[in-house]
Amino acid sequence: MDSSKSVALFDNVYRQILENKRLREQGKDISIPFPFPRFSEEIPGIQKGRLIITTAGTKIGKTKFTDSMFLYGPYRFVTETDTNIKVKVFYFSLEMSKDDKIKEALSYFLYIYKNIRISPDKMDSIFKHYVLEDTIVQAIEELKPTMQQFLSKVEFIDNVRNPYGIYKTVRDYAHSSGHYIDKDGKILNTEWIEKGLHEEAKKIIRYIPDDPDEFVVIITDHLSILTPEKEESLHEAMSKFSSHYSLAMRDRWKYIVVNVQQQMAQQESVEHAQANMLRPSANGLADNKLTGRDVDMMLGLFSPFRFRRAEWEGYDITRLKDSYRELSVILNRRGSSVMTDLYFDGACNFFKELPRAEHMTPELYSNLEKRIIIHK
Repeated sequence: MDSSKSVALFDNVYRQILENKRLREQGKDISIPFPFPRFSEEIPGIQKGRLIITTAGTKIGKTKFTDSMFLYGPYRFVTETDTNIKVKVFYFSLEMSKDDKIKEALSYFLYIYKNIRISPDKMDSIFKHYVLEDTIVQAIEELKPTMQQFLSKVEFIDNVRNPYGIYKTVRDYAHSSGHYIDKDGKILNTEWIEKGLHEEAKKIIRYIPDDPDEFVVIITDHLSILTPEKEESLHEAMSKFSSHYSLAMRDRWKYIVVNVQQQMAQQESVEHAQANMLRPSANGLADNKLTGRDVDMMLGLFSPFRFRRAEWEGYDITRLKDSYRELSVILNRRGSSVMTDLYFDGACNFFKELPRAEHMTPELYSNLEKRIIIHK
């Protein structure tokens, strides 16, 4: 590498260290806390320039968990707290339509802000013996400003499914919201870079966003439904999206990239149960294990109720049933691997961190069984 460029790269890193220190001393936020307090004591929160995989077995709630952590969590942080941070989410929903994602969001906000627990299916009045009550219709109407604010920060995309298409959508936003500079601080020609003029691209030292307080989150749900390009296999498409495009979005623009990936069916086999190897793992990633090599952090979700466990890590699963989830940090290149325990209500996409097992009282178990919880 050219020595002058090496010096510029060091200066860039050193500048970021000093800038973070300055911002913290001014009382500004430089990360978004996760919505689980005990978990956040070990893991600092959502930081710019990170690639994350969330993974779980089939129907465990990996998409709903991802939404809780990286969609609703950041939105509520920037709208409910006094912070300098702004958030923009691009949500590539490969499994559900954007209309269905919006209904899920509405179900969540009805629970959080109106204390109304109703699933999207019931909201649609599709059950034979149920029609949506007028009181809930009124509550939905009252949430219109909230949903408008939410959708001003979140873009659900259900018609872009191939790796390059996802990357290009994100690149177009990055190029409309910032610029590149060379080692001398000179602004480079973005149009030339887009056209593939490598001499211009080689000069890039840093991308500078127009708004340094904006956190851009890219969620792709899920990788096994990516549409391969040309003659590619699914395995090749997943590798390209992870190792090429996801890393580019992370490193070039410092975006937060969150890829949802399923666990293999074998993870739930009798052999794994007998060997007590039921938790999600990097080796259990479905369709392409290589994606795990690229990430900064991998988060796994597990339900012992699915395996008829009466007790798990001190929790009474006979009472919590399928509302218990264990959240584990499977891999963390910048810190420790930790676990925490969550309450989950799939009807309204709600997760809440449970007290430690030794602090779970009979009254608390009873309240959880009756869904009497504090959800703020």
